[in-house]
Amino acid sequence: MPETAIGIVGLGLIGSAIADRLALASIPVCGFDIDPERMANFATSGGSSVPWAALLECKVIFIAVYDGAQAERVVADLAASKSNRTIICVTTCDRDTIMRLNDLADAAKMRFVEAPISGTSAEVRSGTSSVFVGADTVSHEIARSVLSPVCSNVVIVGDVGSACLMKLAINLVLQSNRAALAEGIAFAEAVGISGISFLHAAKISAAYSRVMETKGEKMLQRDFSPQSRIGQTLKDADLILSAAEANGLKLRMTSAQRAILSDTIAAQGADVDSCAVIATLSTRSKATT
Repeated sequence: MPETAIGIVGLGLIGSAIADRLALASIPVCGFDIDPERMANFATSGGSSVPWAALLECKVIFIAVYDGAQAERVVADLAASKSNRTIICVTTCDRDTIMRLNDLADAAKMRFVEAPISGTSAEVRSGTSSVFVGADTVSHEIARSVLSPVCSNVVIVGDVGSACLMKLAINLVLQSNRAALAEGIAFAEAVGISGISFLHAAKISAAYSRVMETKGEKMLQRDFSPQSRIGQTLKDADLILSAAEANGLKLRMTSAQRAILSDTIAAQGADVDSCAVIATLSTRSKATT
């Protein structure tokens, strides 16, 4: 394995997209996942699937797992290997979990960078996503050099624990925009306006948001193939609501759209794309064209 290889733990939608971006920059990538099917898919798509022991040779390792609990198990295992490396965690976690991850890494003499990504796997692959970085000052430039080939916008937020809060605040707005677009399409269709015409008008209006570009057509076509899974969207909504409650804030819009997410998952499952909220908000099975 090349000394410059970067490791990735978690080869789901985001992990595999990160690998694609690094490969485009001619950076060798080694991937590991506990799911044999993901390991096989990664290998057939041109990546290097490696056993855990080989991954430990990488000096920089991305963690792209589902949630904070999984991230803690991965960091604990990495810490047990007692090797000098930099860990870049792109998993969206609450601040308490991030601080525990940082403490685990620090005790093992490893650098820890929190780097939650704002964008779907499709946006990561296209190079249009953003990443928020929380790390000590020494690690800022290390993080920037590794993350720049992956994300078009690398935003240094501050110390460890700050980036996750920024990501949750951004996700709050994103989730509301997505739900508003779905309801707007549902309303337009219900009153007899062409979904295509509505989306075109919305894109050039004061109501514009980027979610119209990333999710608008998928909503019109009722294409729920995942770019980002709705189960993770609900997870993030719960993190947002928990952080707000801890700080004495009641988020009425987020609470309402959390219920929409929950209803959608009950009907569609947790692995569909987050745009599937339109199935809950619309009384029509397919958009009017």
